[in-house]
Formats: sequence, structure tokens, C-alpha cells
Amino acid sequence: MSSPLSPVRVLLVGGCGHWAASENHVPAILAAQRNGLAVRVVAICDRRDPYDPALLAHMPHLRTLMTQDRPAWIRPEPHEPRSELERRLQHAHREHHFDAIIVACDPVAHHPYLAWATSQGIHVLCDKPIICAEDAAWNPDRAAEIRTNFDALLRAHLNQPGHLFAVPLRRRANDAFIHAGNLLQDLYDTHKQPVTMGHISISGGHYRLPEEYALGDAHGYTHGVGALSFSSYHYLDEMARYLLLAPGQITGLRLTLQYVRRVADHLATGYNETLDHLLRPLSEARLPTEPLPDRVLLAEQDFGFTAELLDPRQRSLGVLTYQYASNTYCQRTVGAQTHDARNAVPFREKGRMSQYVFELHQGSLQHLRLTKNDAVGEPYSIRLEQRRHPLIGGTGHHEIVYEDAHASSRINPQDITTAFLTQVAGGTPAPEVTDKTAFLDGQVLTHRLYSAMYELIATHHHSAQRCPTVIVDLP
Repeated sequence: MSSPLSPVRVLLVGGCGHWAASENHVPAILAAQRNGLAVRVVAICDRRDPYDPALLAHMPHLRTLMTQDRPAWIRPEPHEPRSELERRLQHAHREHHFDAIIVACDPVAHHPYLAWATSQGIHVLCDKPIICAEDAAWNPDRAAEIRTNFDALLRAHLNQPGHLFAVPLRRRANDAFIHAGNLLQDLYDTHKQPVTMGHISISGGHYRLPEEYALGDAHGYTHGVGALSFSSYHYLDEMARYLLLAPGQITGLRLTLQYVRRVADHLATGYNETLDHLLRPLSEARLPTEPLPDRVLLAEQDFGFTAELLDPRQRSLGVLTYQYASNTYCQRTVGAQTHDARNAVPFREKGRMSQYVFELHQGSLQHLRLTKNDAVGEPYSIRLEQRRHPLIGGTGHHEIVYEDAHASSRINPQDITTAFLTQVAGGTPAPEVTDKTAFLDGQVLTHRLYSAMYELIATHHHSAQRCPTVIVDLP
């Protein structure tokens, strides 16, 4: 007979953000409570007041949680010394005894919470990217901190037997991306054919009025980092996962920055003046139009990398290209909003698109293509195309379309949050969920790529070298 599950007391960091409060963590916690799991949010750490009626008017799930759980509010102060934040967290821990921490705040603020919680043996669920650093887009020292802090966090985690550290990555659990990985691995297991070439092109498709770059929160530019710390991490993770599924003789990557365009470069083009003039008459509010700080102007917006696939003697076995562009088609039709000007809710990129192409080749034997062309926030489809050589069982061009691809996926991020809480409580969640959950020790290659990209972007700002390069080892 199984033991009863233990109660779980949660510290929710960044609980007033759109992702945590509306889309994932809070709805998952409420559902777990309805299903009998004794989980309670005992404290929310956020600079916004989680009891603010103006905030709760936009976030019904959070309003329900605040009414039921009545969590304490911990407010991090601007520029608060880390030692003081840790002292206040320790005081709250003595009072409330946290079993788990869910970190969903701005990525540049993740590290102090993660390091403190791990040192206390508190189980961690952390949104991507795990570690970021302010001004990493232009300051090489800050960019280098990303890998240093990740490596230290990984060591601390591994030194805590039984410590859980999970990362809810939606594409890791998405049926289309899983199927693509299975096709890669199946061919590799049968014919030992590694990945030899690929192209990943992401069109983020968001448009901001120039003064909106001064708005912060998780998708803001106010901390000297930009688009690489947004959804881009998801696609880097899939690139790393696919490489590790079919590595062959690949032991490292020669990563080269081919180009980067920063906020200042984008604004200097004037290419979006037409949309600017169309949107301003539709604005509900006016935002301050002071000059943007240098750290905002230097944040990366568009970028492109090549990753040569290297054997132990650093001979080239193939190449992957990774390209991300924010300044692409956007169907935004609203101007500045009142709740943005009041900072009532986190800034949301209106009309943001989610368009991408994944091309993957395993030599002459298999070609896979994943494509999507939709607007964020609407039901959308992912198309997976496969060609496999006829002499090894291929049947020509095969295509699957995953309609409403996120909502219809068998596992979603709320399932991952629920599974994490079940594990903290001492239960055994369904293996089909935990098999699709990313854990800290499985993020090594993804984070090496992510941190190396920032090191190259920062180097580009200071160096006369047009295309800086660094070697990234496979774990």
C-alpha cells in the first residue's frame, strides 16, 4: 500500500507574470488542489502586489488562488543586495517552510533564488532560460557569468541527493517535436547515421513602438539582454536534444556569430515607420518618450549563428545554422495600452507571430522538416515532413499536420508542473510526463550554447573581429 502524499508548501517567484498567473503554474496548482493534492502557495515573491485589484481584474486564476491560499507577499526591492534578499528569503522559509520553489520571474533575476533554494535543499521548478545576466549582450564579463553560475548551480544540485530541479520546456513535450526526435533516433539506432546538416530559422514577429522598449518584465529589454533570452531558448534546446539523439563522432561545435542586430540598429533603419504611424492613432495611452538607455539600445534583437559539427580532431563533419529575427511580419493592430502605461500587467507583444522552419538531415538517408506559421495566442498547427531513403524502408514524402499543436499535445506544461508537485509530495507521476520533463543535468549542452552565444554577442560589441568564434564541447 502506497504512503499518503505529503503536503507541499510553495514559494512562487514571479507569480504575477502572465505565464505563471494565467497560462501555467497557477492554473496547474488550482487543478492539482481540485484533484486532491495538498499543495498550497504560502508566499508569492513579486515586485507587483498580488492583491492589487487592478492586476487581479486581468488574472482570474490568480484571483482565485489569492482568495483560497492567502499567501504572504514578499516584495523584492530594486537593486536589493543579494545578501539582503537571501536574508529575507531565509526568514520567510523559517516562517512558512517551503517544500518547493517555482521561479517564473524575469530571467536576469533567477540566479539568487535558484542558488539559495538549492543550498537549502528546496525542490526547484524554473522557467527558461535558467540563468541569465544583466547586460550580457554587450558586457563580456557579465556574459561569462552565465556559464559560471550555471556550472556552480549544477554542482550544488548534484551534491544534494534527491534534490529535484525541473525545467518546463513546452517543445520537449510537444507531440510534433517528440515525433521528429523519435525519427532521428530510430535511424541512428538502426544505421548509426548522425545529424550532418540542419537549418533552424525563427521569425519572432513582434513590433514595439520605440518607447515600448523601455517597458520591462520577462520579455523586456531593460536589463541589457533581448530576444535570445525569450522564446529562443526553446529552439536551442531542441537543437541540442536532436544533436544528442544522433551524435555519431560529434564531440564539439565551432560556434560562430554571423551577424547581430541590436535595438539601436533596428530603430536606426526606420523600416517600421509606416506601422508606427498607423498604430499611434489607435493608442489608448501615451508612454514616456525619453531617450532609451544604452543598455536597452545594445540589447540583441536579431542574430544568426553557425555551428560546425566537429570530431575529436576538430575536423568538420557538417554544419547547423541558427537564425532568429524579431523584426519580421507582425499583425499588431493596437497602439499603446492603458494597462501597459500603468504597469498593471506585464507587457505583452501584441500581434506577435510564431513562424519557424526546422530542417534536419542525416546524411543521404533522412530529411525532416518542421514548420509553423501562426500568431501567438491563437490555435496553430505544426507540419512535420519526412523523407527516408527507399533502400532502408522509406516510402517517399510523408507528412503529418498537428492541428492546434500545443493544446492537443498529449503532455502540456501544466502537466509538467503538476508532475513536479506530485514528486515533491512523494508521489510517482505518470512516466509519460516525467519522460518529457527537462531536468537541470539534462540542460548542459543547451546552456553551453546559450551562454556561448551571449559571450560572442558581447565580444562582437568590443572586438574588431567581425565573426567571433568559440568551441562548445558536447557533455
